[in-house]
Amino acid sequence: MTRDVVETVDPERAHHLIARRYGGHQARLSGPRGRFHYRRRTLRADELEIDEMRYTFGIRTQTPPFPDFAAVTVSHGRSTLRTRHEELCLAPGSTGRYPDVGSTLFSEDLAASIVRLPMPRIAEVAAARTGLPATEFRFTALAPLSPTMAALWQSTAAFLRAQLADDAVAASPLTRAGLVDLAAATAVSVFPNTIMTLPYLAGPPGVRPALVRRAAEFIEAHAAQPLTVTRIADACETGPRALQIAFQRHHGQSPMAFLRAVRLRRAHRDLTQARPGQTVADTARRWGWAHAGRFAQAYRETYGCRPGDTLRGTAAAAPAERTR
Repeated sequence: MTRDVVETVDPERAHHLIARRYGGHQARLSGPRGRFHYRRRTLRADELEIDEMRYTFGIRTQTPPFPDFAAVTVSHGRSTLRTRHEELCLAPGSTGRYPDVGSTLFSEDLAASIVRLPMPRIAEVAAARTGLPATEFRFTALAPLSPTMAALWQSTAAFLRAQLADDAVAASPLTRAGLVDLAAATAVSVFPNTIMTLPYLAGPPGVRPALVRRAAEFIEAHAAQPLTVTRIADACETGPRALQIAFQRHHGQSPMAFLRAVRLRRAHRDLTQARPGQTVADTARRWGWAHAGRFAQAYRETYGCRPGDTLRGTAAAAPAERTR
């Protein structure tokens, strides 16, 4: 995980930095040069990047297609994203997606947060959920589906920023991978895309129990590593959609839910065999739980006590796992 800050009062240098980060563009600026200020703070964990940006001038710029997914939330000033077929005006508190086609961007005295992910990573998540080939996935509009979905994106982005600012996250590959998955899955849910217009995709018939056993064994053996549905499916020589359906039929849950249950058991084991100085938060992060509250809730639902009780040895003789 890396963090860096760039800052300048020179407009030409600012646009050199912007071009390196977001691609070439043709810009027209407006505003008194003596008041110009550009600052960008970047938090980066594996494929996930979050920029917090301040740009005090007015700007109109022609931009080429942006290859990555990038969602911007404006906190100050205004920004307009315009393509041949769509225009989105962003005021403080609103969210939109940068166009993946050539576009014109306007902004005035802008402060914003920008979450970026590679499109192939998001397409992989969409394919695992629906069976739609990753090559056919694309976003179809710049604005979120609804104000509720916009609020979901903003709360998720705030959570991601808080996690990436935590030094402990850097030491946990599972936690970082979980944050990437969370960002990708939320983007697929919030912004209109091709999977939302698909007809029902029936699953493949005759899923073999041996496939499910092989996948479960792979998950158990690799639970300490960052896993995706695609990686598990590849290891079992099947497709992500077939694997999803197989697990639902034989386990009543998705492969990722099965993986979370395995990791929760490992966390429980670690808490019952705790080393001096071990904490609940350390244990949760080790097993991919970035949100301590969600870890505690899942732990209580499964073991009937708080993880801190187990760590302190006050739980009643390592309670058995509850079945639901």
